[in-house]
Amino acid sequence: MTSTLDVSIDAGSADRVDAADEHPLVSQVRDFAYNTLAPRALQTDREGVTADTVEELRRLGLLNHLAPARFGGAELDKAAERRVHEHLAYGDFNTWLAWAQHTGLIVHFTALADSGERIGELGERVLRGEILTGTAISDARHYPTRYVRATPVDGGWTITGTVSWVSGWGLNTLLSVAAIDPTTETQLLALIPADDERLRAEPLGLVAANGSRTWRVTFEGAFVAESNIVTRTPRSEWNHRDQNIVSDVRPQVFGVARAILDELDASGTEAAVAVAQAWAPQFTRYRALAYSLTDRATSDPKGPQYFENRLTLKVEVLRSLHEIARALTVSRAGSGILDTDTAALHARSAQFLQIQSQNEHSRTAQLAHIAAAAHHREPVA
Repeated sequence: MTSTLDVSIDAGSADRVDAADEHPLVSQVRDFAYNTLAPRALQTDREGVTADTVEELRRLGLLNHLAPARFGGAELDKAAERRVHEHLAYGDFNTWLAWAQHTGLIVHFTALADSGERIGELGERVLRGEILTGTAISDARHYPTRYVRATPVDGGWTITGTVSWVSGWGLNTLLSVAAIDPTTETQLLALIPADDERLRAEPLGLVAANGSRTWRVTFEGAFVAESNIVTRTPRSEWNHRDQNIVSDVRPQVFGVARAILDELDASGTEAAVAVAQAWAPQFTRYRALAYSLTDRATSDPKGPQYFENRLTLKVEVLRSLHEIARALTVSRAGSGILDTDTAALHARSAQFLQIQSQNEHSRTAQLAHIAAAAHHREPVA
């Protein structure tokens, strides 16, 4: 499939991600993911990510791994950050999901701190890794049919509406909420304490990533002071930025893929090992191309963004992830569908990744790809 893309594969970006394992923090994260998170991943999926796990992440430095050194952060570069995401998703997808929601605010406050702007008490707590934050942005992709509304009032804003998905609920001290002022077509990123009395939350019965503590949250006129508005972005600009997220194959996909391939390879079954050996080189190519395309677009924001190429690649990678997850289930025979088997866990993680960071454009691309596949099948006599 990758040969149909009119771009060359530059392995440099992926090589830098591999080399990041030499960084002390990344090495510690790898050990933690493989030796601590992975052995209890099934339990976490059943019972949920715990406060003790969040404390382990904090002690490692993963609640401020991107923050400036003056705040105690590790200042990880892009390659090292990707490797951290890969390792955590490899060890436990639920923990990765609850943690990954937090990273966006670190980026925001780091940019503010580096520019000399005031970051406030909450910003300092984020940069020092004292708290885990959650993200409530998913419904912004559905504007204007469904969104969280921001209404200006004296001294700040009131936030009203429902966010369909907030991961890490019950562990988050603070939420970053994407709220839209429709009168100006401006999107705000607002900070709201998770224990605000004007928040109402309800659990969701997920069949995938059920241990991520993902809840639906409604804001009933929550007040946000002007000082707790982190960013203001025109909707057109936000849509462009979000297209980068929607189009990319992100590191968590490769972390889950590696976990599946490793289990196939370790199965001791000749047919299962053959699947791993057949697919591992393909995922190596996918990964190199995905990181290369993203970095090319980032290096020249006014140049080609390769959105269609990136989305085409994403659709193919997700299809391939489904294939290897299916192979692992098949290799386990009947046990592969038990909730005590990691094959079922990985299959659910792969299912979740089919719909994560999805908008209408990406959903249509995936469905068109699936429909087109039927026309390439030889009819069965």
